Amino acid sequence: MKNTKNEVVETPVTVETQEKSIGRKIDPTSKRQQLLAKREAAKAEGTFKKGRPVIGTSKRQETLAKRKAKIEANGSLKRGRPSNESSKRQIALTAKAAKLADGIEVKKGRPKVEKVEAVTAEPIAAETTVEVTIEKTAKVKRKK
Repeated sequence: MKNTKNEVVETPVTVETQEKSIGRKIDPTSKRQQLLAKREAAKAEGTFKKGRPVIGTSKRQETLAKRKAKIEANGSLKRGRPSNESSKRQIALTAKAAKLADGIEVKKGRPKVEKVEAVTAEPIAAETTVEVTIEKTAKVKRKK
């Protein structure tokens, strides 16, 4: 008995690839390339600093520290103009919030206009006649 199964044997193929760089060749000893390499190393270490240095005694740093202390004390920071609780808008908003909390449906937009059915008039009887007079006045153009 012969084995009639077809067996597929894969042979490993090695493909060599060469990296092609587009543009001019890079000189790794140039000042710019050395600076870029230094930056990449500093980023990898976490010591890379960018921008202006922070001065701890400045007015801005004091206000930021005060703001941070307020947030830690109260948990939030109030910003902007305070709302007037006795205004019409705030009263309406609190009433709407109360309705939503109770589960009452609050409709949005303009109120729906109820349609009024047109009243049909009785047809005019054929016996009645209506007289209509039309007056026409002719305008005369004058020559100057």
